[in-house]
Amino acid sequence: MAKIYSNEVSELSSKPVKPSAKTIKSILDFSKALSIVRYKDLQFDSIQN
Repeated sequence: MAKIYSNEVSELSSKPVKPSAKTIKSILDFSKALSIVRYKDLQFDSIQN
């Protein structure tokens, strides 16, 4: 646990983190299903199944 809070940067922590294909697909599917409608000062959010 002490290594997590250490100020030293290891070679492993400098590698960029890439999301998996499953994560990207679920985010894209959610963004396609999300609908936001604004009417005057109101905002309506809905998720289409």
